[in-house]
Amino acid sequence: MRSAVVLLVVLCIAGAAVPQDRQFVFSDKSGSGQLWANLTLTYLRIGEPYLPMVIGVQNFSKRTARLNLESFQLIGPDGSRYPLADLKTLRREYERFSQDHRIVSSAGIPIDVWIRQRRYRESNFFPDFGVSRRPTVIDSVSLGRSDGTADLLYFIAPPDLAPGRPFLLEVRPEGWEVPLRLRLVLSE
Repeated sequence: MRSAVVLLVVLCIAGAAVPQDRQFVFSDKSGSGQLWANLTLTYLRIGEPYLPMVIGVQNFSKRTARLNLESFQLIGPDGSRYPLADLKTLRREYERFSQDHRIVSSAGIPIDVWIRQRRYRESNFFPDFGVSRRPTVIDSVSLGRSDGTADLLYFIAPPDLAPGRPFLLEVRPEGWEVPLRLRLVLSE
């Protein structure tokens, strides 16, 4: 019981929400945008060389947010930066790629709202050819004011990633001076 209380306290402090279906979603908003990270799949892959994460981004700025592969990074507890994985290398070296695409969840990210409001912009940075979703790579997306996107992204896993150690998700749209950042903590 104590560990469940500690988990809930850690998640609440870190800005996370725990919906009833046991999804682990972090979110933070700034004047220029909002980030979401669904870490449900991430928890299943701790210790793997690649870290899957469902990321949602919404632009609140008057400036267009142009996102590409270089826009996303994890910053480890020691300040080291970890970019997105290379798609060809990931497909060759990571055995759980197709499985991840079958079990992934975007719960907690308002994709349905963006679609209804015609504000959703499709991205597909890491497509899986084994599923029905379009297998075409879409590795650049432009978000106008109020537009949003969400995708399953794969980062090179920080070697010092461990439960209880905070790390940052940084999204720096092309041409922006100040990035969007989200503090993440994997609970123990």
